[in-house]
Amino acid sequence: MPNIAKVLREEVTRIARKEVKLAIAPIRKPAGKIRSDVADLKARVNLLEKELKRLTLLAINLASTQPAPAEAHEEGRAWISGKGVKTLRRKLGLSQKEFGKLTGVTSHAVMLWEGKPGMLKFRDKTKAAVMAVRSIGKTEARKRLDEMVVKKPVKVAKPKAKKGPKKGRRVNR
Repeated sequence: MPNIAKVLREEVTRIARKEVKLAIAPIRKPAGKIRSDVADLKARVNLLEKELKRLTLLAINLASTQPAPAEAHEEGRAWISGKGVKTLRRKLGLSQKEFGKLTGVTSHAVMLWEGKPGMLKFRDKTKAAVMAVRSIGKTEARKRLDEMVVKKPVKVAKPKAKKGPKKGRRVNR
């Protein structure tokens, strides 16, 4: 007589496999589609990476063959941000008023510059003044400020003239 436990185990295994097949059947087709989509995406990524390498090399070769314009480099260096003005002013140990005196603008203008985000647009004269201040140190800035301080001339009081009636008006007495 066959072993009942063995037969029972085989029957349970057969039924379990049948149930698993039925449970997996609805997701088998979408899973296959996902696998093919992933393989397609991998192939596209490889193609894009090759194209990127090719274009990068092309850009490097193109940049190395053309001379860099010197004027554009100087112009880019002349740009300064509001944060840069504040940093420069603090590095020199100056107040907004003092920095304004050095650059030939008001302290209010300096305050507005420091508050603006991004790069600032200056007039040529102001840009030259800021760039000049940028190249000096703390002691040189103090020295220039001291030279700028001009003592105000003492006003001599003029004798007051008598005020009489203005022409064309009648005076009631």
